[in-house]
This record gives sequence, structure tokens and C-alpha cells, in this order.
Amino acid sequence: MSRPVIHYFPIRGRAEVLRLAIVAGGDDFDVVDVNYQEQKSDREKYPFGQCPRLVDGDLNIVQSNTIARYLARKYKLQGKDETEMVAVDEIMEGVESLRVKYVNLIYNDKLEEAAKDLYWKTYFDKTTSEGRNGGAHMVYLANFLAKNGGKHTVGAGLTIADLCLWEILDLHLRIFEDAIKKEYPELVVFHDHIASQPGIKEYLASPKRLAAPNANTLG
Repeated sequence: MSRPVIHYFPIRGRAEVLRLAIVAGGDDFDVVDVNYQEQKSDREKYPFGQCPRLVDGDLNIVQSNTIARYLARKYKLQGKDETEMVAVDEIMEGVESLRVKYVNLIYNDKLEEAAKDLYWKTYFDKTTSEGRNGGAHMVYLANFLAKNGGKHTVGAGLTIADLCLWEILDLHLRIFEDAIKKEYPELVVFHDHIASQPGIKEYLASPKRLAAPNANTLG
């Protein structure tokens, strides 16, 4: 059986969660660098003119969270029952709310110091979690982890929600490492725990993991 193939630019972006899901499921993947003109013109392969795109056997799938949910079903990372599956979806959407803010910090504000200070205050400072933040705050995500015992966000085992939280946390640790270690030590423990899981540990140490998280080299 052929391995899944991820079509993407040579940056991590949302494709990191997809890679983590595949290796956590005990599988491996191949990567194809995208031809930008083809991506914008070929509506069969790229119906939204965007990446990532996953080719898995006869399946051609686009849209990051659609691919993530497919991989979660394939590798049994979606939760064991309806209650867990709903919680997984909630966390995935919560991560996306924060990711929108992160993307703005990276590409529009370009990690300027004043922007970083405001970003931390709005989306990470525990005293501001009840303020206007567009539904995006790390406290909200950390609460799922705390209620579930600290190792996983949902249930007793690894889910795609853990991988989504791990990836967005990993991006922020690159920017706010000291502050996160001080204010959210439980998230650092979680980050280390997920990074040590079979398949994930080997992937993170391999050349398959790209160094650049963003296209503008920031972050």
C-alpha cells in the first residue's frame, strides 16, 4: 500500500498537524513540493487554489481541518465516542481561533515588540481571559487539559486535538518560551509528553521536519 502524500510548500504551517497525525498513527508519508501555478490553475487537484493537499490512495483531499479529521478517523485519533469527538472538534476550532491571531502577529505585525506585548496580554495573560479576544485565549485551551488530568486534552489517549494544541503551543514557545514556562508550566509538561510519543519523537528528530514554521522566516 502506498504512503500518504502531502503536497505543500517547504514550510510547516498547518501541514505540521497532518504530519504528526500520520506518524502518531504508525505510518509514514511522502512530500511533494507544490508548483504554485498548478495550484492556482488546476481545480481538480486544488479546488480552492490552496494547499495543503493530501493524496491517500484514491482520495484527493484539501482543506487543512478536513484532512486532519480524515487522518483522525483513519488512525483512530478522533475520540472513542460522541462525547469525546465533540470535545475534539471544540478544541480544534479553539486552536484555529488562536491561529488566526498568530498569523496576524507573524505576517501583518511582523513580530514587532509592541505587537508581541499586546498579543501576550490579549491572548495569554491569564487576567485577560474574560476580555474581548475573539474567542482566542490560551487559558481556554489549557482548561481542557487541566480538566482531563494533564496528559491529554480529551479522553485517556492521544487524539488529533492533542496534536493541534501541541503544534500551536510549539509555535508560541518559539516566541514566548520564558513567559509560557512561567505562566503555563502544565503546558510545557504536556508539550514534552506529546513530543516523546512513539512516531512523533522520531519525526521531530528527523530531517522530514522542516525548520521554518512560516514563509517569512519569522517565528
